[in-house]
Amino acid sequence: MAVSNEDILKLRQLTGAGIMDCKRALEQADGDSEKAVDILRKKGVEVAASREAKSATEGVAASYIESDGQVGALVEVNCETDFAARSNDFRQFAANIAMQIADSEATSDSLDDLLQQTYIHDADLTVEESLNEVTGKLGERVMLRRFVRYQVGEASGEGADETTTAGTVVSYIHAGEQIGVLVEVDCESAAATQSEDFAEFCHNIAMQIAAMQPRWIRQENVPEAVVDREREVLSEQAKAEGKPDHIVEKMVEGRLRKFYSQVCLLDQPYIRDDDITIEELLNELTGKLGERLAIRRFARYQVGEDL
Repeated sequence: MAVSNEDILKLRQLTGAGIMDCKRALEQADGDSEKAVDILRKKGVEVAASREAKSATEGVAASYIESDGQVGALVEVNCETDFAARSNDFRQFAANIAMQIADSEATSDSLDDLLQQTYIHDADLTVEESLNEVTGKLGERVMLRRFVRYQVGEASGEGADETTTAGTVVSYIHAGEQIGVLVEVDCESAAATQSEDFAEFCHNIAMQIAAMQPRWIRQENVPEAVVDREREVLSEQAKAEGKPDHIVEKMVEGRLRKFYSQVCLLDQPYIRDDDITIEELLNELTGKLGERLAIRRFARYQVGEDL
C-alpha cells in the first residue's frame, strides 16, 4: 500500500532509520507503524539508531583492486569495540564494501549515494540495509566513515602528467588492518605495468606512504598558506635563538627543506635505503624502464584518526 510522507517522517523520528528504510517497512506493514518498527528491528535498524551516540572509533581499513589493476578502492569501516572489529562478520562486511566501491562509480563525496546502492552481495538489500544487518548482528554501531576510489586515466591527480597515459592502482593494508593505503602510479605504456620492477616499486611506495605519512606528493602541491605558516614559525624560532637576520633567512630555508622531506613523498628518504629519496628511486626506475613514470595520487587512512 501507499504510505504518506508524514507517516514516513514520523517513523524516521521514532527510529532514526533512513527514509527509504522507513518507507519500505511501512509498506510491508500495511501502514502499521508498530509493525514497521518490528520490521526495522529485525533488520537491525533500531539497534543502529539507539547506538547513534556511541563512539565508533575502532574498525578496519579494507581495500579492493580489480584484477587488471586499473581500478581500486579503500574504505574505513568503524565500530565501537576492538572485539567487534576482529570478528569475521565485520571484516567480511568491510571487504565487501571495498569491492562494492570499486565496482561502482562512487566518489568520496557521495557516501549517501553509496548507502542507497543495491548491495553487491545481496540484490534484495541496499548497502545501508546490509550495514544495519551487521549492526544488529554485532550489537553495536557500525559506520562507513570514508572511502576513495581510483581509476587509471580519470580526472587528474596531484602527480598527473600528460605523457603518462597508462598505469596501475595498488593498495597496502598494514598488519592489524589499522592503516590502509591506495596509490596510483602512472607510466607511458601498458607493457611497463607488467614489469616486475614496476610492480615492486608500486608496492614499496604504498608501504612508504603507510610508514612515513606524507601529506603531499611534491613541494609544488603544498598549499601556499601552509608554507607561509611554516616559514613564519621557523623564522620566529630562529630569531628566538638570537640569530641575525641574514642567518635567520638561511636557517629558515634549511629547515623548510627538512619540513618538505617529512611531508612530501618525493622528498622523503626511502624506507628501504635512506641514502636516496623517493624521487631518486623514481628516476632510477624511469631510466631502467626507459619511459616516464609518475606517482599520481594517494590516500592513507588510519583507523580512528581525528575522531
